Parts: sequence; C-alpha cells; structure tokens
Amino acid sequence: MKARHIFAAAAMIGMSCGPASAKQAGDPPPVSPLSPTGKAMRVMHMSGGADGESHLEIIDLPLTGGGDGHSVQSRLRATDVEIGDTLPGDFIDFHGVSTPRFLIVLAGQLEVGLGDGSKHILSKGDIVLADDVTGRGHTSRMIGTEPVRILTVRLPKDSPLAPKSSSCPDGMPADQCVAARLQGQAGPHK
Repeated sequence: MKARHIFAAAAMIGMSCGPASAKQAGDPPPVSPLSPTGKAMRVMHMSGGADGESHLEIIDLPLTGGGDGHSVQSRLRATDVEIGDTLPGDFIDFHGVSTPRFLIVLAGQLEVGLGDGSKHILSKGDIVLADDVTGRGHTSRMIGTEPVRILTVRLPKDSPLAPKSSSCPDGMPADQCVAARLQGQAGPHK
C-alpha cells in the first residue's frame, strides 16, 4: 500500500507533453517530441506560483546535443529513478513535490487538477517536469480502465536543469564509454 501511495503521489506531480487524448479546453497544446525544425526539447513544466497555486507552461530544456530536428538531446543529472503502478480510481488530494522530477507516463491515464479548477489528462508518452515544490500543489486521479505506470526521474534540488556536458557516466573515460562513440546520421524527413 505504501508503494502505491508513493507512486500515486509521484504520478500526480506532473503534466506532460505527449499525445494525450481527451484533453480539456484550456490544456496547453501537445509538445512534439521532435520535428524537422526542432531546436530544443520541450516539455510541460508544472511549478508553484507566487499565488500559492501550481501553474503549467511549456519550456525548452537545455540543448546538449543534436540540433535542427536531428536527434535533439537534453542531458541532465538525475539523483534516482522510481517506477510504479497505480490502479484506476485512486485519488490523491492537493500535494506538491519535495524535489523537481520528470514524470513519464508509460501506460494508462491520469488526471492532474490545479488550484484554478482546470484538469489535465496525461497519457502514455507524456513527460512533465514537476517542480511545484512550493504552494498547495496539484491533485492526481488515475482514470481509464488500465493501471497507470509512471517512471519518475528525480533531479538535483538546487540545479535541476543544469546541463551535463558528457554523455558518459561521471568518472568514466570517453574511450570506455559507448555513448561517446555513437555517431548518428540524419535520415530523410517527411
């Protein structure tokens, strides 16, 4: 039961930017993960405002590789990762997050509610930077008929969006790191 509550709390923390169905009027528009003109990775950002309520906006993540729609990358540091499942119908009342994190919906749907009464549906593929560490936070409700599976990637509290320059793990020489040897080639765009 404790694991379910922790997961549900993490799930409720964010909104995302993928192809969510059943969007409500006033929901921010979906953010394409990559387009031929893309110059940065964009995500939905949920943060606490001066009014004590959480708000949504779309932000660009720092560009650390690729560009112009070819393998756009944003490389950041993570403190830990959690994955969890929650059953449809579970609800968590207003809550925020203790540290910034990405919420990545892998399966199912959840509805996030904000203090202004708006509700936003998150579905498979959606990514949200949950950063409402101040204020009242948001609500989370698992909707639909299948369990909600969310991958939570926690970020450093003091500098969550500071780019990481190397694709190799800290302390690993580049000649031993597979990621440093990968060479991507642009293919045709339709």
